[in-house]
Amino acid sequence: MWIGGDLGVVVGPRAESFTIGFMEAERGIRKMMKKAAYVTVVSIPVAVVGVLILQRQLPIGPMVLALGLFPIAGLVIAKRRMVGAVPDMVFGAIDTGLLVIPALWGGIAFGVAGAIAGGVIGDALTDAIAGFFEGSIAEWLRERGIEESREAVTTALGKMSGCLLGAGLVLSVALLLGIKPEFG
Repeated sequence: MWIGGDLGVVVGPRAESFTIGFMEAERGIRKMMKKAAYVTVVSIPVAVVGVLILQRQLPIGPMVLALGLFPIAGLVIAKRRMVGAVPDMVFGAIDTGLLVIPALWGGIAFGVAGAIAGGVIGDALTDAIAGFFEGSIAEWLRERGIEESREAVTTALGKMSGCLLGAGLVLSVALLLGIKPEFG
Protein backbone atom coordinates (compact mmCIF):
# COMPACT_ATOMS: atom_id res chain seq x y z
CA MET A 1 0.00 0.00 0.00
CA TRP A 2 1.31 3.46 -0.81
CA ILE A 3 0.20 7.07 -0.56
CA GLY A 4 0.12 8.66 -3.97
CA GLY A 5 -0.06 12.10 -5.39
CA ASP A 6 -0.45 15.48 -3.73
CA LEU A 7 -3.86 14.50 -2.40
CA GLY A 8 -2.51 11.92 -0.01
CA VAL A 9 -4.63 9.15 -1.59
CA VAL A 10 -3.99 5.71 -0.17
CA VAL A 11 -3.75 3.10 -2.90
CA GLY A 12 -3.78 -0.61 -2.13
CA PRO A 13 -2.58 -3.69 -4.06
CA ARG A 14 -5.77 -3.86 -6.15
CA ALA A 15 -5.19 -0.39 -7.59
CA GLU A 16 -1.53 -1.19 -8.29
CA SER A 17 -2.62 -4.37 -10.07
CA PHE A 18 -5.15 -2.36 -12.09
CA THR A 19 -2.49 0.16 -13.10
CA ILE A 20 -0.11 -2.58 -14.24
CA GLY A 21 -2.94 -4.32 -16.13
CA PHE A 22 -3.85 -1.04 -17.84
CA MET A 23 -0.23 -0.45 -18.91
CA GLU A 24 0.00 -3.98 -20.33
CA ALA A 25 -3.28 -3.50 -22.20
CA GLU A 26 -1.99 -0.21 -23.61
CA ARG A 27 1.20 -1.93 -24.84
CA GLY A 28 -0.91 -4.71 -26.37
CA ILE A 29 -3.08 -2.17 -28.20
CA ARG A 30 -0.01 -0.37 -29.56
CA LYS A 31 1.42 -3.69 -30.76
CA MET A 32 -1.89 -4.63 -32.39
CA MET A 33 -2.12 -1.24 -34.12
CA LYS A 34 1.40 -1.68 -35.52
CA LYS A 35 0.41 -5.07 -36.96
CA ALA A 36 -2.85 -3.64 -38.33
CA ALA A 37 -0.88 -0.86 -40.02
CA TYR A 38 1.43 -3.44 -41.65
CA VAL A 39 -1.49 -5.47 -42.98
CA THR A 40 -3.09 -2.24 -44.25
CA VAL A 41 0.11 -1.26 -46.06
CA VAL A 42 0.11 -4.64 -47.83
CA SER A 43 -3.64 -4.41 -48.54
CA ILE A 44 -3.65 -0.98 -50.17
CA PRO A 45 -1.68 -2.01 -53.30
CA VAL A 46 -3.98 -5.04 -53.70
CA ALA A 47 -7.04 -2.77 -53.63
CA VAL A 48 -5.53 -0.14 -55.94
CA VAL A 49 -4.28 -2.67 -58.49
CA GLY A 50 -7.64 -4.44 -58.29
CA VAL A 51 -9.44 -1.24 -59.27
CA LEU A 52 -6.94 -0.62 -62.09
CA ILE A 53 -7.56 -4.15 -63.40
CA LEU A 54 -11.30 -3.45 -63.53
CA GLN A 55 -10.83 -0.01 -65.11
CA ARG A 56 -8.68 -1.48 -67.86
CA GLN A 57 -11.00 -4.49 -68.19
CA LEU A 58 -8.12 -6.95 -67.97
CA PRO A 59 -8.77 -10.70 -67.65
CA ILE A 60 -9.81 -10.96 -64.02
CA GLY A 61 -8.66 -14.53 -63.30
CA PRO A 62 -4.96 -14.22 -64.13
CA MET A 63 -4.79 -10.74 -62.62
CA VAL A 64 -6.36 -11.83 -59.31
CA LEU A 65 -4.04 -14.83 -59.29
CA ALA A 66 -1.07 -12.45 -59.62
CA LEU A 67 -2.46 -10.24 -56.82
CA GLY A 68 -2.13 -13.28 -54.54
CA LEU A 69 1.63 -12.71 -54.60
CA PHE A 70 1.36 -9.33 -52.80
CA PRO A 71 0.46 -10.82 -49.40
CA ILE A 72 3.03 -13.59 -49.85
CA ALA A 73 5.64 -10.87 -50.38
CA GLY A 74 4.33 -9.20 -47.22
CA LEU A 75 4.88 -12.42 -45.28
CA VAL A 76 8.42 -12.75 -46.63
CA ILE A 77 9.26 -9.10 -45.86
CA ALA A 78 7.88 -9.52 -42.32
CA LYS A 79 10.08 -12.63 -41.98
CA ARG A 80 7.12 -14.88 -41.21
CA ARG A 81 7.44 -18.63 -41.76
CA MET A 82 5.32 -19.64 -44.75
CA VAL A 83 4.44 -22.98 -43.15
CA GLY A 84 2.68 -21.03 -40.39
CA ALA A 85 0.39 -19.46 -42.97
CA VAL A 86 -0.50 -22.72 -44.76
CA PRO A 87 -3.78 -23.38 -42.89
CA ASP A 88 -4.89 -19.80 -43.52
CA MET A 89 -3.88 -19.94 -47.18
CA VAL A 90 -5.79 -23.19 -47.64
CA PHE A 91 -8.82 -21.69 -45.90
CA GLY A 92 -8.72 -18.63 -48.15
CA ALA A 93 -8.18 -20.60 -51.34
CA ILE A 94 -11.04 -23.02 -50.66
CA ASP A 95 -13.33 -20.36 -49.22
CA THR A 96 -13.03 -17.75 -51.92
CA GLY A 97 -12.20 -20.14 -54.72
CA LEU A 98 -15.48 -21.95 -54.18
CA LEU A 99 -17.30 -18.68 -53.48
CA VAL A 100 -16.48 -17.46 -56.98
CA ILE A 101 -18.58 -20.25 -58.53
CA PRO A 102 -22.01 -19.21 -57.17
CA ALA A 103 -21.12 -15.52 -57.47
CA LEU A 104 -20.12 -15.95 -61.12
CA TRP A 105 -23.18 -18.09 -61.88
CA GLY A 106 -25.50 -15.71 -60.04
CA GLY A 107 -24.05 -12.73 -61.90
CA ILE A 108 -24.38 -14.37 -65.30
CA ALA A 109 -27.88 -15.70 -64.63
CA PHE A 110 -29.37 -12.80 -62.65
CA GLY A 111 -27.06 -9.80 -62.94
CA VAL A 112 -25.72 -7.82 -60.01
CA ALA A 113 -28.39 -9.04 -57.57
CA GLY A 114 -27.61 -12.65 -58.48
CA ALA A 115 -23.90 -12.06 -57.98
CA ILE A 116 -24.56 -10.54 -54.54
CA ALA A 117 -26.90 -13.36 -53.49
CA GLY A 118 -24.54 -15.99 -54.90
CA GLY A 119 -21.66 -14.36 -53.06
CA VAL A 120 -23.44 -14.10 -49.72
CA ILE A 121 -24.96 -17.57 -49.74
CA GLY A 122 -21.79 -19.05 -51.23
CA ASP A 123 -19.69 -17.36 -48.55
CA ALA A 124 -21.69 -18.92 -45.74
CA LEU A 125 -21.34 -22.38 -47.26
CA THR A 126 -17.69 -22.05 -48.22
CA ASP A 127 -16.69 -20.68 -44.79
CA ALA A 128 -17.88 -23.95 -43.26
CA ILE A 129 -16.14 -26.09 -45.88
CA ALA A 130 -12.88 -24.13 -45.77
CA GLY A 131 -12.94 -23.95 -41.96
CA PHE A 132 -13.11 -27.73 -41.83
CA PHE A 133 -10.02 -28.03 -44.03
CA GLU A 134 -8.17 -25.23 -42.21
CA GLY A 135 -8.73 -26.93 -38.87
CA SER A 136 -7.76 -30.34 -40.24
CA ILE A 137 -4.50 -29.00 -41.69
CA ALA A 138 -3.68 -27.16 -38.46
CA GLU A 139 -4.23 -30.41 -36.51
CA TRP A 140 -2.10 -32.37 -39.00
CA LEU A 141 0.75 -29.85 -38.70
CA ARG A 142 0.61 -29.86 -34.88
CA GLU A 143 0.67 -33.66 -34.81
CA ARG A 144 3.95 -33.50 -36.73
CA GLY A 145 5.47 -30.88 -34.43
CA ILE A 146 5.12 -28.07 -36.96
CA GLU A 147 4.02 -24.84 -35.32
CA GLU A 148 1.27 -23.31 -37.40
CA SER A 149 0.82 -19.69 -36.53
CA ARG A 150 -2.25 -17.95 -35.28
CA GLU A 151 -0.44 -14.65 -35.17
CA ALA A 152 -2.31 -11.64 -36.57
CA VAL A 153 -0.04 -10.71 -39.51
CA THR A 154 0.54 -14.31 -40.63
CA THR A 155 -3.15 -15.19 -40.39
CA ALA A 156 -4.32 -12.01 -42.15
CA LEU A 157 -1.83 -12.17 -45.01
CA GLY A 158 -2.15 -15.95 -45.32
CA LYS A 159 -5.92 -15.72 -45.70
CA MET A 160 -5.63 -12.76 -48.11
CA SER A 161 -3.16 -14.61 -50.29
CA GLY A 162 -5.21 -17.80 -50.25
CA CYS A 163 -8.39 -15.93 -51.16
CA LEU A 164 -6.75 -14.20 -54.11
CA LEU A 165 -4.98 -17.33 -55.34
CA GLY A 166 -8.09 -19.51 -55.02
CA ALA A 167 -10.39 -17.01 -56.72
CA GLY A 168 -7.80 -16.26 -59.39
CA LEU A 169 -7.40 -19.95 -60.15
CA VAL A 170 -11.16 -20.55 -60.45
CA LEU A 171 -11.64 -17.42 -62.57
CA SER A 172 -8.70 -18.42 -64.79
CA VAL A 173 -10.20 -21.89 -65.33
CA ALA A 174 -13.57 -20.26 -66.07
CA LEU A 175 -11.83 -18.01 -68.62
CA LEU A 176 -10.23 -21.05 -70.28
CA LEU A 177 -13.70 -22.64 -70.44
CA GLY A 178 -15.03 -19.51 -72.16
CA ILE A 179 -16.89 -18.19 -69.10
CA LYS A 180 -15.97 -14.64 -68.33
CA PRO A 181 -17.71 -11.91 -66.37
CA GLU A 182 -18.88 -8.98 -68.44
CA PHE A 183 -17.83 -5.45 -67.62
CA GLY A 184 -20.73 -3.03 -67.29
